[in-house]
Amino acid sequence: MFSIANSYRLIGLLFWVGIFACTAIVNRSRQPAEISDPPIKLSEYFFTTPVQFEAVDVSRVLRSGDPVFQQDTHGQWTQIGHVETLDDATQGAVNVTWYADSSPDGFSLVSHYSRGSMEEVIATMLPEAKRQQIQRRLADVLKAHGEELSGAFTPLVQDSLRQSMPLIENEFRKSVERHRGEVDQLAGRWNDEVVKDRLIPMARREILPIVRKHGAPTAERMGRELWDRASVWRFGWRIVYDRSPLPEKNLVQEEWDRFVEDEAVPVFDEHMDEIVVSVQRILSDVAANPSVRGELSAVSSELVNDPEARELVRTVLKETLVENERLRQAWRDVWTSPEAQAALTMAADRLEPVVRGIGDDLFGTEEGGIDPNFARVLRNQILGKDRRWVTTTPQRSTADETTNRTITRATDFMAYPLVYMADRDTTGDPTP
Repeated sequence: MFSIANSYRLIGLLFWVGIFACTAIVNRSRQPAEISDPPIKLSEYFFTTPVQFEAVDVSRVLRSGDPVFQQDTHGQWTQIGHVETLDDATQGAVNVTWYADSSPDGFSLVSHYSRGSMEEVIATMLPEAKRQQIQRRLADVLKAHGEELSGAFTPLVQDSLRQSMPLIENEFRKSVERHRGEVDQLAGRWNDEVVKDRLIPMARREILPIVRKHGAPTAERMGRELWDRASVWRFGWRIVYDRSPLPEKNLVQEEWDRFVEDEAVPVFDEHMDEIVVSVQRILSDVAANPSVRGELSAVSSELVNDPEARELVRTVLKETLVENERLRQAWRDVWTSPEAQAALTMAADRLEPVVRGIGDDLFGTEEGGIDPNFARVLRNQILGKDRRWVTTTPQRSTADETTNRTITRATDFMAYPLVYMADRDTTGDPTP
């Protein structure tokens, strides 16, 4: 006879079969939309025997539950496993649960970690295709309205610069004067530590030989000509006369002025080409000298990295540009003028369509929903999700590699493979 207990068992079995069937129907009809991720079949979930193996996470950032993804031949990503950390996780040891049909022996594993930096956000939201799309939008609007926008804003920019330069120069002088003591102290320290101890010895050691090499021949020829033109007698008796008690003085100065004007200047004019060539050769050799270049580079680097110098420059620039009330007022006057208001209104009318289009490209539309890349950023930045994952790559493995598995660290940034978003019904409203 069919007992009451057997009836209860049959009813219970039918109940759970009905629950599984309803769940499968709901998942098929109103499943969450996963970009590049087909729904997991219940039969695969319950009847696929997972494989577990131990591996070493080189990055040591993986945690229990981090997914393992595999990409098919069509570029679609699917989760085929997850990570479970072990007691000795400090050494990077993890267990990988693998529930794909393929054997894990033919794949290498790479760990990815998203730090959530601005660089990664930009790389996620602006892949190459989207960057090109935005560039095309900007190029189109500039082609259509570039001359009109330039004609409206160029006079405003020119007026701003014209009024700004005197105010910046005046405030810079005042700021330097306010910090004169710090400037003199810094200059004195650098004069002792750098100029006297390093630059002057370097000039004597490296630069003077170059100057002698290229400048001495020309200087000697000019010196001989000047000596031949100079009159010892004319200078001599004027020196004696100036030292005597006679009333008229300054005869030596008058003779020197005459000599320079009538004798020395013509000599310099005659040898000007030689002087230019000598200077060019001196500068060329000095610039090519590795010791000179190395010393000047080291001095420049030390000056830039000097804490006192950097703080002084920061203070002066802040007082000159940021805290300069007259400068801010000048810019307010220019950019609140009727001409500026007209230019801004015109620019808003011309640029609003392209700005809205770029916003749609980055964040999504009301009809199409949130952009998948923006959804990735929201999940990562707001919810703190999708920070760690593992990807697989087909690779021939040796027996030793299969026994001693290693999860290497990714060297290039990669966006999270999947993004989970609510599906939409025919009315455009998110499904529950």
